[in-house]
Amino acid sequence: MSKNYETEITIPVKVVSVPDEVRITEQPVNQLIVSLNGKGTALRKSGRRGERNVLGVSNSLFAMRQGHAALSTQRLRDSLTAFLPSSVYIRSIEPDSLVYQFVRQRVMMLPVEFGGTIESQDQFFLEHIGFKPDSVKVSVLLTDTLEHHVIADAGTVVLSADTIVRTVEIKPVANALLDATSVQMSVISQQYTEKSLEIPITGVNFPDDVLLKSFPSKVAMSVWVKMSEYEKITASDFQVVVDYNDIAGNESSRATLRIYSQPANVRNVRLQTRSVDYLMETKLY
Repeated sequence: MSKNYETEITIPVKVVSVPDEVRITEQPVNQLIVSLNGKGTALRKSGRRGERNVLGVSNSLFAMRQGHAALSTQRLRDSLTAFLPSSVYIRSIEPDSLVYQFVRQRVMMLPVEFGGTIESQDQFFLEHIGFKPDSVKVSVLLTDTLEHHVIADAGTVVLSADTIVRTVEIKPVANALLDATSVQMSVISQQYTEKSLEIPITGVNFPDDVLLKSFPSKVAMSVWVKMSEYEKITASDFQVVVDYNDIAGNESSRATLRIYSQPANVRNVRLQTRSVDYLMETKLY
């Protein structure tokens, strides 16, 4: 094994550290046939290294011009020299250089959007749709000026008592590359039920010396609330008003009611009547 021999080995090769703005359209060769000269022990090590490891060649070593990237023979030889045992001599490399074709692109992160339909039954309402990851890296050509969207193809989602978690495919984006083909979707829904309340009618924007008297003084309201929050939602969470600006100078004895405030976690708020009779009294000091 101490004598010098000649042998030929195959080494897998890959271009690494390619910047995001470069899209390779025609890949370089993925292996090199290397003719070596050296002692038997070193050649054996060289063969094992070539079988077990891929030679990664940094993209920064390539000369890049007008869509064509090339790695010279000398730089390829230098990369192989660093990859192989120092006592081995490289006689030839086939091919003797690496080349690939590329185009310039821009990279952006786009949010994942829901693409599908929601079906509600048994008074379930959608609370939240989330995706993991919630955004995807998209690469488009520099010449592409279109507005692109990342759509999760969810199909039909039927809301139920359980949180729905499933993997959904991302719709292909024309002329673009995405770093993910699917995302995990989580759909949270809540079941609602109707609740009836009586809300006092108050006045807003009235002068300090003017009092509102409405007939009736309360209005019936129906509202859909989460079943889990049924007891928590009370009349004090709502404000139904007559606005002075609506009736000032008005000769009618009817005033329109307005829902001035309500909790964010209720749905389908409805008043039994939209107007009431009223009087305005002036305070005596």
